[in-house]
Amino acid sequence: MTVLPADAGARGARTSPLRRIRKILGRIRRRFVLDTYDVFARRIPAVPEDLGAPDGYEFSWGSAADVAGCDEHHTELDEKERREGIVRLRLGHRVVVAKRDGEVVFSMWENPRNLNVPGLIKRRLGAHQSFIYKAFTSPDHRGRRLYEAGMRFVLGALAAEGKRELVGYAHVKKRISRQGLAALRFDSVGRVRLLAGPGWRRAFVSRRLAERFPEPLPRSEAVAKAMADPKGP
Repeated sequence: MTVLPADAGARGARTSPLRRIRKILGRIRRRFVLDTYDVFARRIPAVPEDLGAPDGYEFSWGSAADVAGCDEHHTELDEKERREGIVRLRLGHRVVVAKRDGEVVFSMWENPRNLNVPGLIKRRLGAHQSFIYKAFTSPDHRGRRLYEAGMRFVLGALAAEGKRELVGYAHVKKRISRQGLAALRFDSVGRVRLLAGPGWRRAFVSRRLAERFPEPLPRSEAVAKAMADPKGP
């Protein structure tokens, strides 16, 4: 039989309220989000660079049929996201894809008009700029530098179109994305901090970024409206 010290119950009673407070504070912290993102940019060379596509992979601009046929494992696009992707294509966005044996195993989207991350930031681009977003490499094909090769494909295509600057973004903890951007000589041009809690969220744009992209834009409902159309996208 274990005999407890005479004051053990009292100590437990004294610490119990503190433990309850700690649990409450922990729940409060988990209900709030503070995220930081860097926006990156780099000059588009006048002469397209060597694409350097890995052997066995073919890069091209993807079609609506390519998006519709994407496998969720290889592209992370579920049925709803594939439909949204087709709508974005109709709205003027583009997607670069890498195929292996005819199957899409890498995708990265391009917006020629706006720096647009839903829920975070939407700013108008200049005619000489383009924005890349939502890149994904199949888990089965990682380690082959498809992200960098896809970026070089975009840089080459935009150079041929006369564009002069490519813009991207990455969360401060997205180490692989940031390494890829650094390898391609992207430089940070400002930050966005997101503070969110139950039922609300607010983004804070750094002064440097606001000066670089001075025209904020309202959120568009074009994709949502097209998705709600009974005829479908």
